[in-house]
Amino acid sequence: MGDTPTENFFKRHQHWLLAILSALLLFLSFPNVNLYPFAWIAMVPFFIALTQATGWKSAFWIGYLTGFLFFAGLLPAIALLYPYANIFITIVAYLLLVGYTGLYFAVFAALMKFVPVRSGVLFPLASACIWTALEWIRSWMITGFPWGSIGYSQWNNLPGIQVASLFSVHGISFVIVLFNAGIATVFCNRNQWRQEIRALVLPVILTIFCFGYGAFQLQDAEPLDRESNATAPADTETLNVALVPGNVSQLQKWDVNQSPAILQRYINLTYKASREAPDLVVWPETSIRSRVLTGEWPRSYGRFSRMLRDTSLPIFVGTANRGKKDEAIGKFSKDIDKRDEPIYNRVLSIAPDGKIHADYAKMHLVPFGEYVPLENLLPDFIPDFIQFEPFAHGKTVNLLPVFIVKDKTDTSKRTDGLFRDPKLFVVKDKMDTRKVEIGASICFESVFPDEFRRPVQKGARVMGIFTNDAWFKGTAFPELHLSMAPFRAVENRIAVFRCANGGFTCIVDKFGRITMPMITPNATQEVLVAPVPLLSSTEREQTLYTRYGDWFPILCALVCVGGFGTQLVRRRWRKRS
Repeated sequence: MGDTPTENFFKRHQHWLLAILSALLLFLSFPNVNLYPFAWIAMVPFFIALTQATGWKSAFWIGYLTGFLFFAGLLPAIALLYPYANIFITIVAYLLLVGYTGLYFAVFAALMKFVPVRSGVLFPLASACIWTALEWIRSWMITGFPWGSIGYSQWNNLPGIQVASLFSVHGISFVIVLFNAGIATVFCNRNQWRQEIRALVLPVILTIFCFGYGAFQLQDAEPLDRESNATAPADTETLNVALVPGNVSQLQKWDVNQSPAILQRYINLTYKASREAPDLVVWPETSIRSRVLTGEWPRSYGRFSRMLRDTSLPIFVGTANRGKKDEAIGKFSKDIDKRDEPIYNRVLSIAPDGKIHADYAKMHLVPFGEYVPLENLLPDFIPDFIQFEPFAHGKTVNLLPVFIVKDKTDTSKRTDGLFRDPKLFVVKDKMDTRKVEIGASICFESVFPDEFRRPVQKGARVMGIFTNDAWFKGTAFPELHLSMAPFRAVENRIAVFRCANGGFTCIVDKFGRITMPMITPNATQEVLVAPVPLLSSTEREQTLYTRYGDWFPILCALVCVGGFGTQLVRRRWRKRS
């Protein structure tokens, strides 16, 4: 009997079905589904499909289908931005982005056709090198877009991500692809499995090393005390941080008439947080308008400055303001000329007396979201769709200092050897002040490992992520963005606090563990006050990744160039001879 029509269909289109299966398994391993073990087998069908391709062109389209479907499932939040932009533009942007990112799968597939699958360990090793090099290229090509790097699927796999301190997230992608390719090599050559089993030796060894190294590192991790939200032993110096995300909807933020209500919300929540005596209050990216701080809106400025005096707490505020940093808030009347200066997406470190100690201006802006790349070369109709004033790029990595004045009990107020009310006699001892320097990463910047490490190189003792994820309410994007924070912490072995309007607000320790509770986009909890461990003088030895950055994916890229270059030279030599 011959094959049924269904069987014939599957035989004819098997390679396409395998490509679709890989895209589905990869999608399931990422947020919001988070079935991260799937990533360790997700690419096996894809590799099997490549063996059925008749040439590099056929392989290219198999890869493109896998990549297009995977990113189509991962990035629909771009199309759903239409409440804030023209729906035609958001759909076109979504399709262009998915089409562009899918090309990396396609190029990978085409290049793999030049590596024979019956090459033992060479096939998985070449697969991992090529994949890692392409992920790295995607992280900086055309300003960079690292979303969907396969290593990020493991953000809940604590033992599996500790090697990021050596190789960054790219090293985890390398091991996952190596493991997938090893399995595929044995499967495709199962009739000769005794000879081809060697293709699994290196992937298994490196996978065991990855998890073994992670288990060893986690032995030094203090148990999480979920009741006190602490992640550090009693003798570790900490900074008690109050995170005030606000969770204001984006449409409300855009309405200038809502600004007084938004400011009052942040003020009320700050008063609430101040009852727990934090060392620092943190507001998220672009939390309030700069006119509040300059004094251009006197009533709002008065409420903000009164809050500073009442709480006596330093504060980090995300805002968009013009020109250079002012020395203090309330400078509008003296700096009217700033109206003609560029606008920056900034975080300001403001003291209780209103002095601005330092600022950090966002350096890596979102293309077409915060600025228009190559604006002079674009058709005239495109800028007409841009509904914002473009930001200017920040120029330098500035640390944000916080001066913590320690409390001291005034013992001269004793009565009969006892305190009547100790709370009434706590004064600030200005002679006992400590300075803590904090690194800042604003929204999109936190997805770039090489940029995140720069403040740590400069001496930051803790890192802060300031973001506004309200644009993507109801999508997987806020959690996708969150999933990158544990990697930044592990890569640099530094604690990270994350204050996200409309996203996930939390503390991440240096092992990538997210402390509980955390504030989710729909949480009823409004303020998170928690101690954040600071790097001590004995912990200032920087990780391999902090010191040398993307050395590993660059090495993979050089290996690929050398390998393919050697093949090309050999082929030309054979033709001549």
